Amino acid sequence: MFIRKTKRVTTSKIVKWIALALIILLFGAFFTEVAVNLAIKPIIKENPESSFWNSLARLLYYLEYPHKAEKDNVVIDNDYVINAVKPTYEFLKNRYDCGDFQTPLLTRLVYKYEGTLREVSPEGYGLIKRALLDFKYWMSEPGEDSMCFWSENHQILFAVAEYLVGKKWPDEIFTNDGASGREHMRRGESRINSWMEHRFYYGFSEYNSANYMQFNLGAMANFIEFGDNPVMVERMKMIMDLAVYEIASNMFKYTFMAPTGRAYAGNLAGASGDRIRKFTDYIWKLNDDWIDGNDSHHRMFLNFVSMCEARDKNGNKIYEIPEVLLDIGNDGDYRIIKSSSGLDTSELEEKGYVGQSDDQIMMQFGMEAFTNPEVISNTINYLANNGMLSNSFLKDFRYFNLTLIKKTGLGRFISEKLNPMPNGIALQRSNIYTYSTPYYQLANNQDYHPGSYGASQVLNYANFTENAVAFTAHPAREKYNATPGYWAGFGRAPSSAQYENINLIMYKLPERSGFLELYDVPRFTHTYLPEAFFDEVIIEGNYAFARVGDAYLALIGKNKLEYREFNEDSAKALKNKALLEHPGKRFDLIQHGREQFWIYELGDASKETFGEFKARIKSNKVSYDGDNLIYESAGKVLHKKYASDFTVNGNTQALKYKRFDCDYSITEREAHIIEFRFNGKQLILDWVNAKRTII
Repeated sequence: MFIRKTKRVTTSKIVKWIALALIILLFGAFFTEVAVNLAIKPIIKENPESSFWNSLARLLYYLEYPHKAEKDNVVIDNDYVINAVKPTYEFLKNRYDCGDFQTPLLTRLVYKYEGTLREVSPEGYGLIKRALLDFKYWMSEPGEDSMCFWSENHQILFAVAEYLVGKKWPDEIFTNDGASGREHMRRGESRINSWMEHRFYYGFSEYNSANYMQFNLGAMANFIEFGDNPVMVERMKMIMDLAVYEIASNMFKYTFMAPTGRAYAGNLAGASGDRIRKFTDYIWKLNDDWIDGNDSHHRMFLNFVSMCEARDKNGNKIYEIPEVLLDIGNDGDYRIIKSSSGLDTSELEEKGYVGQSDDQIMMQFGMEAFTNPEVISNTINYLANNGMLSNSFLKDFRYFNLTLIKKTGLGRFISEKLNPMPNGIALQRSNIYTYSTPYYQLANNQDYHPGSYGASQVLNYANFTENAVAFTAHPAREKYNATPGYWAGFGRAPSSAQYENINLIMYKLPERSGFLELYDVPRFTHTYLPEAFFDEVIIEGNYAFARVGDAYLALIGKNKLEYREFNEDSAKALKNKALLEHPGKRFDLIQHGREQFWIYELGDASKETFGEFKARIKSNKVSYDGDNLIYESAGKVLHKKYASDFTVNGNTQALKYKRFDCDYSITEREAHIIEFRFNGKQLILDWVNAKRTII
């Protein structure tokens, strides 16, 4: 009798086989995800020449000021309208980035000059209508493109345009998503409400941005004039007031150069970079230069002026700038002005701003916060869910759109431990201290994330005249027009603090580049100090002195200070024509060394002569050990510890501020009521009750 023996399969072997199969499946799924993401092709669209942008603005300009058309021998006929509108129609049709910059002009044309356009050029009017009905207004709509929807100014441009176009044609179907105008009006209204609430309670994330404030003003102006929700319109007037206050309290002698979250190389070097100078000229009635203009920024200004001049059915101005804000802008007395704007990324979860809703993503993306630990998973999910991984600005997130990263917290771990360079793109909370006098203005963003990267922020300014300005930074790389680059943004933020006319700035530069910092880290810092615009500039070892009129500047470095010779490419990047007219005059003051400091002290002729100022500064005691900078001057002892406390005569100074803390307003962060008082005049903004009181 034969007994057949069978191989017994044990439970442990079954478990091993199952585990092996799961591992194979997991690896297969992982590599399938990788392959799918790599197959996503970024949409690269090179914007056409932007010279045509002015043509649409000129159309509105001539309709607003017919006597200018007559003077310039311009006839608004069918050909003129079509030639002005068609390039913009093609631009929006092709979904080139910044198409939303044209929407304030298009919507104003159809709201204010619809009858004229229909009569003069039915075809031109039809192109405007088609451009607006075919456009894509938000990230969640169908279609892939490389438009930027998310930054603060883009958010309000898209939202106001969507609201007004939907209101104008409520029963028309928008071709991109098949929704009615009425539905688009509702969507736009929702996002406008979120945007306004964020600005009221936290301020502008793109704070003090001469480049981008104008776009906010243009969009807000259209909503104030053409919106039909009285509560929302009143609240938008409040946000307009806050924008005007930001300009009024930060400009010096009507030039707007202040520590900012969004700047480019061409926005830095004094009046040439003040992109809202026409607004200040108009608001404070400085001259009539604002009337004319043929630059690309004039188009936003036209919307603002038109709104300010518009009147309701009772003959009252639709919006009038409160007198108290005008007086603040005219104030030339000694002032300490402290303010705080925005949120740190560490605050987003606590405030409920990490999630996929429009309100949440508008706050997060409005800060340009994408890779920071608190939000990286949220970013990847939103981009994947809305088909945005092919957007050329965001294409690198394709590599992180993996379940392993999104579900395990690995993305947050990588961001925390490796601190990739894009973390510095985030526009985090600013705490700005400004000391303004009749002679000069000194301002600093206090201890802004020492050692961090910076994409477009400028952290300090000394203002004397419209062109005599100074600021200090660690360049990100030797590329003049890049952002971050040689002038705009920075490689590493300093630990810095200001008290009245003195600013202490300490740098610790790394030995090597950081994670995803794809260029060498310069081993020097520099100060923009243009010889051409100061009456005297003297360099003596680690001291620099400058005078313009009766105002003085002293700079003290740890190491020797030396000018780079005039560089035409560098000067061109700053887009200051006056700088280019002085090719023998230097402007780029360098200090080498990994650990170093800069001390700013400003003075004026009401207290001492320039010679006495120089002698006194050179006799002041300076102590520095790499972590502590101590400076004694005029009976004050200032002590800054790197990334830590700042004391004056032993008294610890706050480096984080209320929303507003100065003679004009004392307002807590997230306050429901903001009040401005000056010269016996008042402005009270009550958000909850949508009540704006001017006294």
